Amino acid sequence: MEVAPEKLLKRYWGFTAFRPGQRAIVEAIVHGEPVLAVMPTGAGKSLCYQMPALMLDGIALVVSPLIALMKDQVDSLNGRGIPAGCLNSTMDLAAQRETLEAARAGRLKLLYLAPERFRYPGAMAALQRLPISLLAIDEAHCISQWGHDFRPDYQLIREAWVQLGEPRIAAFTATATPQVRRDILKSLGLRASGAPTEGRAEDAALPPARVTVTGFLRDNLHLSVIPIAKMKDKLTWTRDLIRASIAAGGAAIVYCATRKHCDEVVGRLASLGFRACVYHGGLSDAERLKAQDRFQAEPGIVMVATNAFGMGVDKADVRLVVHYDLPGTVDAYYQEAGRAGRDGARAHAVLLFTQADMRIHEFFIRVGGESLSPDRYVTWAENEKLKLKAMVRFAWHEGCRHRALLRYFGEPPRGCEDDVPEGASCDNCRDSLALPGLLRPKRAGESPDDPPSARPRELSASERVVVQKVLSAVARASGRLSERALAKVLRGSTGSDVAGDPIMTSKSFGILSGMSEGSLIAVLRALADAGCWKGRNPSLTPLGVEVMWQRATVPLAIGPFGETLAQSRAGTVQRARSKAAEASEPIGPEAEEQLRALKARRQEAAKTRGVPAFVVASNRLLLQMTSLSANDDRDVWLGLKGIGEGNVDTLRETFKPCLPG
Repeated sequence: MEVAPEKLLKRYWGFTAFRPGQRAIVEAIVHGEPVLAVMPTGAGKSLCYQMPALMLDGIALVVSPLIALMKDQVDSLNGRGIPAGCLNSTMDLAAQRETLEAARAGRLKLLYLAPERFRYPGAMAALQRLPISLLAIDEAHCISQWGHDFRPDYQLIREAWVQLGEPRIAAFTATATPQVRRDILKSLGLRASGAPTEGRAEDAALPPARVTVTGFLRDNLHLSVIPIAKMKDKLTWTRDLIRASIAAGGAAIVYCATRKHCDEVVGRLASLGFRACVYHGGLSDAERLKAQDRFQAEPGIVMVATNAFGMGVDKADVRLVVHYDLPGTVDAYYQEAGRAGRDGARAHAVLLFTQADMRIHEFFIRVGGESLSPDRYVTWAENEKLKLKAMVRFAWHEGCRHRALLRYFGEPPRGCEDDVPEGASCDNCRDSLALPGLLRPKRAGESPDDPPSARPRELSASERVVVQKVLSAVARASGRLSERALAKVLRGSTGSDVAGDPIMTSKSFGILSGMSEGSLIAVLRALADAGCWKGRNPSLTPLGVEVMWQRATVPLAIGPFGETLAQSRAGTVQRARSKAAEASEPIGPEAEEQLRALKARRQEAAKTRGVPAFVVASNRLLLQMTSLSANDDRDVWLGLKGIGEGNVDTLRETFKPCLPG
C-alpha cells in the first residue's frame, strides 16, 4: 500500500482511528479478497469500500438501491475532496454521457448506479470500457429473498460481475441472518472462506470470501415495546414520546406501515406545534427529496415515514425512533431502530404494538406476490409469513430484547445485564423508558416492585445441582457436541449426532432424564449468557469450571427449572408446555426450515385424508413441534397445547419423521 490507511482516514474523514473491523476489511479488499461485511447501522460500512477505491488504480462501481442514497453518498464524497459521480434515471442522456466520460478519463474514483442498469446491453457495454478496480454492493441483503428488502434486480449482479471481468468484489449490509448471508454468497457465486464444502467439487471451485460480522449489539440503544389497547392511544403515546425526546435534545423518526397512517400522524403532530415532515411513496420525487433535505438540516425535527425512508440516512442526532405500526420483519425493525443514536449517544427505539397490526402485513403479503407464478408465490408468501410471526414473537417477548435480537441474527447472546450494565437496555430488563416521566405500562398481574423476568437471579439448591450436572456434561463433551446433542445426552436420548460418542457411556447420559430437551437447552443458553461456556459447540470457560466444582455461583436469566426434576406425569406435561412457551423468542433460519418441513408434511397428510390442512394441525401446534425431537415420548407430546389422548398417536406418527434425532 503506497499510502497508509491511517493517513487517508485522517486526510479525508478526519478520524485518527478506525472503528472495529474497518481496517481489516479495507486491507482484505485491497489485497483482492472477496468480502461480505455485516456491520450495524452507524458502524462505518461506506468507508470500507470508499477507502479501497482511493488506494487502487481505476474506478470503483458501487451498486446502490436508491437514488436519494446515491445522491447523499456522492455529495458527501465530493465534499471530502473524493471525486465521485452517479448514474440514475433522473439524469438526461447528456449528463449520463458526461459522467461516463469523466469515469473513463480517470476523473472519478467512485461511480454509483442502481442494479437495474445491468439489464441493458448498452449500459453494460459502456461499463465494460471503464477501468474497474472494485465492484461494491451496498445494502446487499436486497439480494436475498429472506432479506427484508428483496430486490430481484440485485440478482443480476453475479452475471454483471463476470461480464466486467471479475474485478475485486465486496458486499455490505447492516442486517443479515446466517440464512441471508448464505443467500448473498450463493447469489454472487462465492463461498465463505474456511466453510466446509461437503465434498462438492462445484462448491470447492467457488472463490472464497471473507465473511465479517462486527456484531449486532447496539449498546447505546434502549429498546421498548408498549402494548396498545386502542388505536387512538398510539397518537397519544407518539405525542408524549416525541415531546420527551425533543426535550432531551435531538430529532425523531416515526415509522408507519401505510401512507394513510403517515398523513394522520404528521397532521396531528403539526397541529400540536411540532416541526414535522412526511416521506412516503405517494409523494413526488421532488417532495420526498425536499422532506429528506429538511430532515437532514433541521435540529429537533420529526420525520414521519414509511419504510421507504431511511436507507443511507446519516443524521447523527436522532434520539428516538417510534414504530407506530409493527414492522413486517425483525430485520426491518433492527435496521430502522438502528437509525437512532448513530452518534453513539443514548437513544431509544419504541414499538407501539397491537395484534391488529398484523392485518396490514397480511394484506401486503396477499398482494405483494401477484407478479409471481403460483408455485413461487406459495414459497414467497410462506417465507413472508414466517418473518412476520418472528416479529410478533419479538413484540411479545418477555426476556431481554437485545439478547433475542442477537440470537435471531446468529450472534452469541449478550443482554442488558452482561458486559454493558450502563449501556444496552430494554423495557424487560429495566422498566423505565428512560425518557422524562414515561414508564412502560405494567403487564397484567405485575406489581411495581416485581423484577423483570429476564433479570438474572440467584439459583435454588436444586437448580445449582442441575447446573453442576449440565456443566459436567459440557466438560465431558470437550466441544464435540452441540447444545441440542448435549440436551439429548442429559435426557438419555439417542440420535445420529451423539451415536458413538464416548459421553454415551459416561455418568452424564440420562442423568437429567426428568427434564425436557427444550428446558435443558434453555439452561445451557443461560449458562452461556453468564459466561460459563463459549464456542459454537459448548466448551467450558474458567468461570464454568469454577461453577461446575461449586467453587463459585452465577445468577442466571431464566425462570425456575429445579422442580422439573420431578418424574411425575404432571411434571412431564408441564415441561412440554414450558417448551412450547419458549417459542416466544423469534426463531432463526434453522427452526424456520424445520417449520416448513412440518408444514409440507401436514399438506401431504391433508391431501391423503381429504381434509383442509388446519384440520390436521394448526400453525401454532406446528410451531410448538419445532422444539421436539423424534425421541420425545408420548407424554411430552401430550403436553403440547392442542394435543390430547384422541389425536396424540396420529400426530406422532404423522410428524415424528420430520423431527431431528
